[in-house]
Amino acid sequence: MSRRQTLKRSLGLFAAIAVAGATVGCGTQLREPEAGGEAATITYWSAWNEGEAQQKIFETVREAFTAETGIEIEVEYLGRQVTTTLVNALGTGTGPDLFDAGSRNLRDYEQRGFLADMSDLMKTTIPGEDNTVEESFSAAVLSAASGEKGVGILPTYVNSNAIWFNAAAHPEIDKNPPETWEEFIAVLDAEKAAGRVPLGADGTVPGYNVFWFYQFMMQTSGPGSLRALAEDAANWDASEVLQSAQMVQQIVDGGYLQADYMGTKYPDAQNRWAQNEYSFILGGSYLEGETRAQQASGFTARTILFPTVDGNERTMEATASGLAANADSKNLDAVKQFLAFAAKKEYQELYSTEAGFIAARQDVTPPETLETLVDAIADATSTTQTYDLAGALHSAWWNDVLLPLNDQLFSGAIDAEQFVALGKEQTAAHISANG
Repeated sequence: MSRRQTLKRSLGLFAAIAVAGATVGCGTQLREPEAGGEAATITYWSAWNEGEAQQKIFETVREAFTAETGIEIEVEYLGRQVTTTLVNALGTGTGPDLFDAGSRNLRDYEQRGFLADMSDLMKTTIPGEDNTVEESFSAAVLSAASGEKGVGILPTYVNSNAIWFNAAAHPEIDKNPPETWEEFIAVLDAEKAAGRVPLGADGTVPGYNVFWFYQFMMQTSGPGSLRALAEDAANWDASEVLQSAQMVQQIVDGGYLQADYMGTKYPDAQNRWAQNEYSFILGGSYLEGETRAQQASGFTARTILFPTVDGNERTMEATASGLAANADSKNLDAVKQFLAFAAKKEYQELYSTEAGFIAARQDVTPPETLETLVDAIADATSTTQTYDLAGALHSAWWNDVLLPLNDQLFSGAIDAEQFVALGKEQTAAHISANG
């Protein structure tokens, strides 16, 4: 860990302790199972698939917890398709005790009454450590893990996004990264002039295509501006909306993307980027971990922060993911014992070392590939969460209006002016039809 990182994280820990001052030294202890009593069995429906790094991490924690407490955890690894089944089950009182959740759906789950109160867990002393669960996370992570009623999950890792490149092939970028949009465009032009493909994109994934418009909105208008487009059609009249769309069009018209990008199926583009076929790719903080097996010999994945626009303050994304407890669970005591156990540093470190993620705990050293991103999040005074929460708070508008319209813009089928006009018209119709 660099001196700067050590100082920064020490300051972060100090800040968290200050915020949680009332709880320091008086944390609740993990309860031991009652002698002679039958230990509870916790049920968990996982969004991970067997073989994924996150699944292996959970198995490590589960086995250690059962060995120490005698409490069993029955796990079903259901993969990403678990969401629909999970929502239906939680809504009918047949859901598991434990499930995956994060900034992307936390407010929705909170409004539906699915999430157990975590306030007592936050004051629980982590087994074998001196600090409480709350004290182990920075204020930014706790905020990202919270809804209207407070912390809703035990955060385990943090997502953000950035522009990825191979520092071994571009040491000049690693040493002197472009800071502004104009500087980044100059880099793309130089790559194109050298006969290289500047940008890769898996264009068949609308949620990836919209990263560009989302980021431009954050850098021109700040947090809250993207989700505001769903709330009032008049918000499409803001000049920054057209400016953001024009910058997306600039990428398309500039010929920086690979020739067949809208027909490229995930993960083909990110794998080709890892093979040095494309110079840059905009993606999540998980990208290095996802492409590790495909990376060319000597490949050194690093990130550039999304460029600033017009000298505005940079807005950073910090999205929390983790484990939630079912508000209707009959085993809440056992579930919270497990969550306090899972917050131990030795297990949180696995998200960094084994999965290549940004671990949620502030005292865990991030992967070297993500140090730039982690430092920027720690320094940021303007932050948002996944897609500015537009998808989480306005899912029908997000899926029916913005993503299809953005795909038209990103493919070059419509220009920026048409995008804004259609966005305003379709949003007005959507609000009229749905309230």
